[in-house]
Amino acid sequence: MTYDHPNNNAVIYKNEKMKKRCRSCCHVCLLLLGIALIGLGLAIFAYFEPLYDFMMTSAMTFTPKTEPFRVWRKNDPPLDMDIYLFNWTNPQDLHVPGVKPRFQEVGPYRFKEVKEKINITWHDNNNTISYKHKKSYFFDAKNSVRQLNDVINTINVVPLTIAYKARNFGFFSKRTISYSLSTLSSLYVTKTAGEILFDGYEESILSILSTVPLAGVVDKFGLFYGKNNSMGTDGIFSMWTKVDENFGKIVTWNYKNESDFYEGKCNAVKGSAGEFYPINQKRDYIEFFSSELCKFAKLEYEKDVNVKGVLGYKYTARHIFDNGTLRPENKCFCSGECHPSGVFNVSKCRENSPTFLSMPHFYGADPYYYNTIEGLKPEDKHEFYITLEPKSGIVLDIGARMQVNVLLQPIEHITMYADVPKLFIPLFYFDQSLPATDELASLLIKIQSLPEVSNIAVMILVTLGLASFVWVVVMYCWSKKRRHKTELKIPQSNVEEIPLRC
Repeated sequence: MTYDHPNNNAVIYKNEKMKKRCRSCCHVCLLLLGIALIGLGLAIFAYFEPLYDFMMTSAMTFTPKTEPFRVWRKNDPPLDMDIYLFNWTNPQDLHVPGVKPRFQEVGPYRFKEVKEKINITWHDNNNTISYKHKKSYFFDAKNSVRQLNDVINTINVVPLTIAYKARNFGFFSKRTISYSLSTLSSLYVTKTAGEILFDGYEESILSILSTVPLAGVVDKFGLFYGKNNSMGTDGIFSMWTKVDENFGKIVTWNYKNESDFYEGKCNAVKGSAGEFYPINQKRDYIEFFSSELCKFAKLEYEKDVNVKGVLGYKYTARHIFDNGTLRPENKCFCSGECHPSGVFNVSKCRENSPTFLSMPHFYGADPYYYNTIEGLKPEDKHEFYITLEPKSGIVLDIGARMQVNVLLQPIEHITMYADVPKLFIPLFYFDQSLPATDELASLLIKIQSLPEVSNIAVMILVTLGLASFVWVVVMYCWSKKRRHKTELKIPQSNVEEIPLRC
């Protein structure tokens, strides 16, 4: 027969009581931990959006010492700009009935473009910055498909511009101009690509006019003649710098928030300056202001796209040259004379020259334009688009493409143009593509994954918190049952209290 000494029972009881208190202490700690985990998870769920926006705002902060300002101030490395010229292959047949002018795309001629902000002035009182542009171009002979010694036939823009400006003059003035043009100029010229673009070529009328004091006429003509290393020729800009719904938007152009080239609301100076767009983009539209167009341009959301693993919103310029047919709000850009949709009149902001802009090969324009000539074939590769990362507003990809055309039309009493057909003659178009770098794409992938990561973290935290509650309940029930059995076996007498250290 076995006999349990009373002292042994007392020791056992004391040990059990110590374990009970330790378990109670652990259960309380575990309960508090569960509450903390659930609270943290719910806090992340409730405040993630504001926190996310705060992170975006902090990353895009625009000050002289931040990365966004460094990138904005000067594009480094230089941007590639491909220029395509149109060779007029049958200019001698212009007056032959039934023969359409025929054009051949020649290019690309690759240039490096550096656009630097100069004369920068900060205006802390209203969160804006004013600046001018310095633009520099360098021919990239190594990566250019064509070289600048190509011989090109093109319309002679100099006499065409003079005749266009004189189209509303009186009879005697027109006859004088007509005689001068017929004597000194020709309807088309044959020059090298280099002369047509940046080098310029001599034109007799310009040589004479350039000698007149204060006339402001240069001695040569070229599409980009005198624009290399130019400073401030496209105006003075003021941009919003506070990171909010207006970040990166133009405030004024040449100190005004309206131009005087168009009519009514179409004169508004608004939209992005081109480098930055507000955070939290929507699937509707974006706007940017272009000094080349002397107006704001509205690009409409087309679809979601994937750029190097990053979700982006693609906005296209399919309707920016609409004449009001599809977009009634565009009618005030016609300035009283609407042409078929797809070509935009910029003559007023180009010193009253007969200059009209379109997408390359008249992409998206009324068939009227490419049906009057031969050799142009609009394709999807000619579209103008911008793709943005929606949360940060960072440009993921851009296809900036624009074609410059001149209007050839009959002008009464000016012999050179008296019986010409009305045509929009393509001169050239440029193409700039700028996809995001691999480094930027990798960063944006991490940024876009944050909401998913936060959701997973919330699930884990809440699950662990609930698991802690369940564990406490289970352990409490188990210990209560076990304690009840122990109390049945151990006498309660002769038990000395022992201090608990847990």
